[in-house]
Amino acid sequence: MKTTRALALLATTLLTTGLASATGPLGSAATPSPTTVLAPGTSAPGMSALGTSLRLTVAHGETPSSGTPRTVTLECPPYGGTATTHPDPATACRLVDSVNGDLNRLDVDPGVCTDQYDPYTATASGTYRGHPVSFRHTYGNHCVLLRTTGAVFDF
Repeated sequence: MKTTRALALLATTLLTTGLASATGPLGSAATPSPTTVLAPGTSAPGMSALGTSLRLTVAHGETPSSGTPRTVTLECPPYGGTATTHPDPATACRLVDSVNGDLNRLDVDPGVCTDQYDPYTATASGTYRGHPVSFRHTYGNHCVLLRTTGAVFDF
């Protein structure tokens, strides 16, 4: 009885993992290729990971090259962030995810800022989950930049 139950469990495991087929013997042409099940946020070696990799720039002025632009790299899982130079990548990645990579939709803290015009220009280029990202926006002042984009452009 124990042997029958163990064999049934083994057969079920082989069928659900794709290592065996109900229509043919193990290793026959009817056997589907093995299926790899991965934990969320991971990738198998050789598989294309659809993570986020962005080059972010903030410049004091109306153009991306005004003053002395500051630039960081933001990488979000599943890449692992080995090239990330952003000071708060976890929060920035969460914010980018909250708008599905559309940085024009960021509005983190719509609080009050002064009306003083002292422009800051933010840019982003790269990929979000395999999709190209190209963003450029000039904010009225540093306060508006931070209230709108939060940690994404806070560096």
